[in-house]
Amino acid sequence: MNELYRINLRGKEFISSSELLREFLQNLVKSNLAVIRQNGDIFVDRNPMIFYNVLDYYSGDGFHLPKNICPIQALKEVEFWKIPSKDIPSCCYEVLYDEHEAQYNSIENFDSDLKTQANQTVSPLYEEKKTKPSLERLRYRLLEAHTHPFSTWSGRIWIFLSALVTITSVVVYLLNSDEQFRIPREDLPVLSYNLTYEEAIVNHKYLVLIKTTREPIKSALEQFTNVLLLLELMLKFAITHQKKSFVCSLQNVLELLTGISVFFVVYLDRNGAEFMDDPVLEDILVVIGILQGLRVIRVLRLVESTPGMKVMKLSLKESWREFALLVMVLTSFSLIFGSTMYWIELDHPDTFPNIFVSIWWALITMTTIGYGDFYPKTAGGYCIASLAAVFGLMLLAMPITILASNFNAFYNCYNYRRRHLLSRT
Repeated sequence: MNELYRINLRGKEFISSSELLREFLQNLVKSNLAVIRQNGDIFVDRNPMIFYNVLDYYSGDGFHLPKNICPIQALKEVEFWKIPSKDIPSCCYEVLYDEHEAQYNSIENFDSDLKTQANQTVSPLYEEKKTKPSLERLRYRLLEAHTHPFSTWSGRIWIFLSALVTITSVVVYLLNSDEQFRIPREDLPVLSYNLTYEEAIVNHKYLVLIKTTREPIKSALEQFTNVLLLLELMLKFAITHQKKSFVCSLQNVLELLTGISVFFVVYLDRNGAEFMDDPVLEDILVVIGILQGLRVIRVLRLVESTPGMKVMKLSLKESWREFALLVMVLTSFSLIFGSTMYWIELDHPDTFPNIFVSIWWALITMTTIGYGDFYPKTAGGYCIASLAAVFGLMLLAMPITILASNFNAFYNCYNYRRRHLLSRT
């Protein structure tokens, strides 16, 4: 047995006979990371908690990490004691590479982005041109109210008014789309060949839009709320310093298109009879209607102000790999079951007219929706349908479980961090 020697870590003494550890400690002494005391002990200013496991490693018994240790601290100690990653067993990966560390980093980066938007309110030229300090202070307060609406009274007032206008706009839009809340149009022209509008227009939905119009009060209210929301969007653009990212934001672009389309919809609704002979009238109604219907995304702006929605948005963003896996798996098995079903049902011309319909059927079946418009009629088709349903349940359960677990982990991390920050104030 080799000669024994003592190692002192912040008052905690250890005894070892490992020559390999002795050589390593001598190198630490040469690097001024350790000190040889007068009594011959080697003093190292490190946390002694993990050193029991370090002794096991340098004694040839392998290296293991305790469960009750911070992963960041564990990684630092592993790096300090020069333990190669290949010598760390798989049972310690959970301790060393704790997933919550990445989630905390994502939450902190997300919060830091919001703080950056609020803190970068002073223009770089402000130090040179201090001619309008009051405008800069107003800009700071508005941006602070926008990024942290529940932290100031101005933010609470802003979010309340924005919610009121948004909800009013959406409710008026829904009412104006229903036949019961529209009034008959008075300026309908007489159709040629003595045709009635019911005979000329087969689609009842188009017939309602042509023969009726909005009530003047609701139409004016819709335009007024739309103007207010456009002004709010312009205000957000004016106060932010990240104008490029603001312009490139898909949600901001859709809000702008939605606001502009409202005026086209109102004009077309008032003068719809003039476009009766236009062959692209139906296409125009569909495009403008879709753009107008996108106004409901404004509700997401309100929900984003809540901590729960912020965590959900962050967890979905960080779970893109699981989303990609879900799409790939569903696409692959939809192709497999759909193509198989098409050839099995080939003798029945009234079941699946083409292979694309069968693939669509497979996707609907695997997602447990099952509209019932297409279904198999042979014994082989029944077997394939049963397999598709069972595989769909299993394939959807795995990625969705991961997504739910990610959201739960992010939400817990967010609450822990919030409680920690509140305890410091």
